[in-house]
Amino acid sequence: LTHLEEHPADDYVERTSPIVATAVAFWVCLIALIIFANPAVTSVGGSAGDGDNVYELVRRTPVVVVDVLWFFTPTLYLIGLWLFTARDEAFPR
Repeated sequence: LTHLEEHPADDYVERTSPIVATAVAFWVCLIALIIFANPAVTSVGGSAGDGDNVYELVRRTPVVVVDVLWFFTPTLYLIGLWLFTARDEAFPR
């Protein structure tokens, strides 16, 4: 933000918006990954009468979510890194 007056407003928004959006998505995925990968959250459930099915459903859902988050979190990081390096090539100072 210290170089804001050196660039036109539309140029600044065009350079930073994709990077900021990727950074926000990365942090949301990382926080969700930390929450869902926590064993205390994964083992939520128990038996309430015939509650084995409830326990299995709760047990399976975070595993799938964690697998998807393990794919998207590094992918978003790499996309953000690529956007950051491509920004200097597209908009030289």
